[in-house]
Amino acid sequence: MKLNLGCGSNILENYINLDKFDYYNPNVVHDLEVTPYPFEDNSVDEIILRHILEHVGQNPDIFHNIIKELYRICKNKSIIEITVPHPRHDDFLSDPTHVRPITIEGLQLYDKENNKKWQKEGYTNTPFGLILDVNFKILKVDLKLDEKYKKLIDEKKMSPHDIFEITQKYNNVVKEMKILWSVVKD
Repeated sequence: MKLNLGCGSNILENYINLDKFDYYNPNVVHDLEVTPYPFEDNSVDEIILRHILEHVGQNPDIFHNIIKELYRICKNKSIIEITVPHPRHDDFLSDPTHVRPITIEGLQLYDKENNKKWQKEGYTNTPFGLILDVNFKILKVDLKLDEKYKKLIDEKKMSPHDIFEITQKYNNVVKEMKILWSVVKD
């Protein structure tokens, strides 16, 4: 089973399209902040979350319930495709419905292997993978540059390393992140 959660008008063929509102006639109407989701344990192979996670779970407990539900319904090795605006881009900052930044570092908090390593090395990162008994691995991250910086790369006026450096200092360099997150179940 493949899910397109928070689909809005982006109705995908061969997916179960779920949204909080029935305006676009999704297959399933359900609020992602309300658990449990209407799917069986270990029944999902793939989930698409396009511009959704930054809109849900303003309360950390609700966000963690969402993470636990994603884990519950997914099979081992399921892929979750997450697309979000970069938290340092005006697209994220200017939308009042964005309730939380989604970052690589934040998603790594749900990786049990990282959690155990951090504990062993005395880091203070919160081991949410261990606390919530979930386990996700980041497989791949693609960054979509703002048009101005994409043009500079294309014209070879900046290198990818230069872009990485300025991303750490400035807003509006990276427009969007696409993250492939894999479910790990023992």
